[in-house]
Amino acid sequence: MMSVAETFIEEDGFGFVARPDRNKHNNKPFEIVRRYTMTNKHKASVQLISWGAGIQAIKIPNQSGILGDVVLGFDDIEGSVIGRVANRISGAQMRVENKTYSLSANDKGGFNHFNGGFVGFDNVNWNSHILKKHVVMSHLSPANSEGYPGNMLTQIKYSWTEDNQLRMNIRATATQSTPANITVNCLMNLAGHATGPEELKKHVISLNAGSWTFADIKHDLPTGAIYPVDRTVFDLRLPTQLTRRRFYIVPGGGYNQNFCVTSPSCWSYRFHARILHPGSGRTLEVYSNHPGLQFATGNDLPDPDRVYPPDFEDYCSCLDPIQETDERREELLGKDGVRYRRHGGFLLSPQNYPDAVNICHFPPCTLYPGQVYVHDLTYKFGTLSKNSD
Repeated sequence: MMSVAETFIEEDGFGFVARPDRNKHNNKPFEIVRRYTMTNKHKASVQLISWGAGIQAIKIPNQSGILGDVVLGFDDIEGSVIGRVANRISGAQMRVENKTYSLSANDKGGFNHFNGGFVGFDNVNWNSHILKKHVVMSHLSPANSEGYPGNMLTQIKYSWTEDNQLRMNIRATATQSTPANITVNCLMNLAGHATGPEELKKHVISLNAGSWTFADIKHDLPTGAIYPVDRTVFDLRLPTQLTRRRFYIVPGGGYNQNFCVTSPSCWSYRFHARILHPGSGRTLEVYSNHPGLQFATGNDLPDPDRVYPPDFEDYCSCLDPIQETDERREELLGKDGVRYRRHGGFLLSPQNYPDAVNICHFPPCTLYPGQVYVHDLTYKFGTLSKNSD
């Protein structure tokens, strides 16, 4: 255990995974997944694991000073850094420097590329170590992995401050021109990860976004059109409660859209969003230097009131482990055996616009050799005072 500037970082083992590169020079069949717990002087903490460079837990106080874990997750391995390219690439194809590349088609229906492919950044064990008051993780994505050109070396540095700010600094370089859109994928509920949709629907959200990228509902792919949010259910610039009625009127039964963050420069570091849970008094503010913000409300979590079709595995293939019955798959058991349900958590994920590599008027996403990809983002947690309205 080490202590630097009132922040303690503890390292231990979280589990084991099969070693993908086992050969005659390295015949160990498994490698260890490391866990890091960063605790500040107020006892608030963040737990990270090297598998997927993932955020496994964030324990922060409510108005009464009682700590609660606000991250939905699992007691076993579950990743949360998404790359090389977050979100979708249409048709699992892209054109970079006049050359067409075919990527793995891992999206539902087997047509599009989603969140970096079958073995994206969330499905590998990152190299990790403690560096002063930070946890640093790195991963080398080899050329042709999931169809991407060139080797890409990515590093993410996690910092946890005394005032409950989780800062993430992502850097990447590549040996060939390749798209890069790397972000953190973390489903949360400020009332506590186990409280479900009843408490999510009490959250109040505000987004610094005056427009959004229009997408067809069937494939969740942008058409290239950017529409203003004025007089629509996507106008969340003023504090808005996530009520049952609001979910009902949003196409698709809940939010899962990319919003265009307002700023004079789309690559400047600025405020993206604020969300609060009045009952606990917990708040979260999100800052980033990227142009978009994916806001989602856990629409793909299982709905216990719905009878699922036989192809439910395609509908919800990313949500393991799923418990089966003879007729349907209806449960997703998370940490401490908690059943996660539809609209049980929210996602605020700063990133570039989806399918930007194929839509020329979206912000550029190509990382060229000699350049450094930079994504700085912050989750700033706080609490309302007991006298706040």
